[in-house]
Amino acid sequence: MKLIISLVAALSMFSASLLPVYAQGTDVGFSIPTEDELQTMKDNRRTFALGDRLARAVVEAFELYEAEDIPGAIVVLQDVNPRTDYEKAYIGRFLGTMYAALPEDEAQPERALELLEEAVSYDLLSFADQSASLQLLGNLQLQEEEYEDAIDTFQRYLQFSGEWDADILFRMAAAHMELKNFDRVVVFARKSLEHYDEPNRNPYVLMIGAYYEQDDIANAIGVLEDGLNALPGEIRWWSQLGAFYALNEQTDKALATLAIAYDAGYLERSADFRYLVQMFSNSSIPYHAGVVMSRHLDNGDIEETESNWASAARSFYTAREFERAAETYEKAIEFAEEREDQISYLRSQGDAFALAEEYRRAAQSFQRAIDLEPSDNALTGRLYMSLAEAHFYSRQYRQALNAMENATRYSATRRNAESWLGFIRQTAQNRGVEL
Repeated sequence: MKLIISLVAALSMFSASLLPVYAQGTDVGFSIPTEDELQTMKDNRRTFALGDRLARAVVEAFELYEAEDIPGAIVVLQDVNPRTDYEKAYIGRFLGTMYAALPEDEAQPERALELLEEAVSYDLLSFADQSASLQLLGNLQLQEEEYEDAIDTFQRYLQFSGEWDADILFRMAAAHMELKNFDRVVVFARKSLEHYDEPNRNPYVLMIGAYYEQDDIANAIGVLEDGLNALPGEIRWWSQLGAFYALNEQTDKALATLAIAYDAGYLERSADFRYLVQMFSNSSIPYHAGVVMSRHLDNGDIEETESNWASAARSFYTAREFERAAETYEKAIEFAEEREDQISYLRSQGDAFALAEEYRRAAQSFQRAIDLEPSDNALTGRLYMSLAEAHFYSRQYRQALNAMENATRYSATRRNAESWLGFIRQTAQNRGVEL
């Protein structure tokens, strides 16, 4: 139920005023025959037959092809001598198909392309064979990175077959993407979406990429919103949408989308979790930043490093969760490799314990920091001051007096420490403690 509520809430964020990213009847710059025109084309298409000698060779080659002996089938057809244009087209199409079907280490795509291009140029094959040959030729051209030729061949296929084939339209969009024709990518991807029986993620991916390449984040967001309405289970899109909202300076939507995706279990990568933490921090919601960071550090989803643990601790500190901040700093101390960093985290831990009124634990942190400090300097004096105050507020007056006397040895803290000495003695006397 929580997941359903989250998804409904997420989808409700998408502006109802936004137009869909595609609409029926997208104009791709050419048309295809109507059903009546297509039937007329089929009725008017002449039929041909192979000569007996050639037909026997084709049967033999086909049997070898069915037995997966493609090289043997090729040898049989290479020895024939087609005489008519139809026979040349038929044999060329058969040979081209077999060259395309060879194993990768034996592949001859150039030869396959040459044969298929010649075969379709005669325009004498049966309707089904001509249609299949055009499709195969376009696919091979796309495979061989002949993108402009592939686009042209796919258009010929669509106009010949009289059907808006969604997969072919998508491949045309992909070819335009390779050519960096980003506007055409969007047009063909939209057209493909009109003709898929079920929602398909791939055209959305191309459109998002095309808009992103043009630095058109607003339209990329529109595609993602529409895509998630159609395919809410595309979990990576949720984090991507959040990131795009942030790029478009829609911070509230960015955080809401990422938080909903997180609650639904759609965030899986370390980068996603860290980005959500950053968004919570940037939106002044430090408690959730600390919770998410520490949870996924514990789970191993985010790498345990001193900086990551320190980030979680600072978030809890900012959220005034001082005891939790102090306990989290212990992890940062554990992973810190430099003594200076350990001292810094111990000092922050002591401050957090003190704010949580855990003064004895604060004193322990400050003492650990002093034990690690190799030189007498201003920092040492300040650590002694903090240690003395922690002992004082935990009513350990002798220890407080001793620490404060040490603080008087440093010029940066001498005056303040000396004023404290009398206050400590007077307080202890008032409470019946003999120093």
